Amino acid sequence: MGRKTVYFGETLDRYIDFAVKQGGYKTEAEYLRYLVRKAEERNREFLLTKAAVQEGLESGVSPKVGTAEEIVTLAKKRALGKTGVKQHG
Repeated sequence: MGRKTVYFGETLDRYIDFAVKQGGYKTEAEYLRYLVRKAEERNREFLLTKAAVQEGLESGVSPKVGTAEEIVTLAKKRALGKTGVKQHG
């Protein structure tokens, strides 16, 4: 892990000082680590999904090309087969 040097400007610097004092944090670094962890928690699922979509795009076109309707029908058949539910209709 490396040390980071960040200039926040006067307004944000005053806010960070205030948040540390009022929020019960011992240091500015503790407060900033807390903020980064919260951001990571919020963004984790989005970033994982984005990476999966990118991987799919980079994998190319499937040789099993079909219409959207054919793909949905196949997906439904697979889902019904896994659950053992019989489709009426």
